[in-house]
Amino acid sequence: MHRRAPALRIPTAAALLAIALAAPAAAPAEPSSRTQAAIPLDRGAPWRNPESWRQLRIGMSRYDVLRILGEPGKVTRYYAFERWEYPDALGERLDFDERGRLSVWGVLAR
Repeated sequence: MHRRAPALRIPTAAALLAIALAAPAAAPAEPSSRTQAAIPLDRGAPWRNPESWRQLRIGMSRYDVLRILGEPGKVTRYYAFERWEYPDALGERLDFDERGRLSVWGVLAR
């Protein structure tokens, strides 16, 4: 007599969404940033200075980066990270991890 293995239950998208919405939200440790916000770019903005970019370090907070580079031109939140873009001829961008720490930065791929 053969025994059958128990069937695996795969959660539905609705169940996963309910779990995600029920999770407690972490309190922000720094000022909140704008979502999908496009702001006028200042020609004298600190992000246009190459020396400002040399001050960046992996693990910096959003607030520290904001103090060094100024307001980004665009902020986009993804599932596991947040991207700040400083658009100009080079198209610089930065990514922050789920803890709000700088994880990578560089030129946008074209």
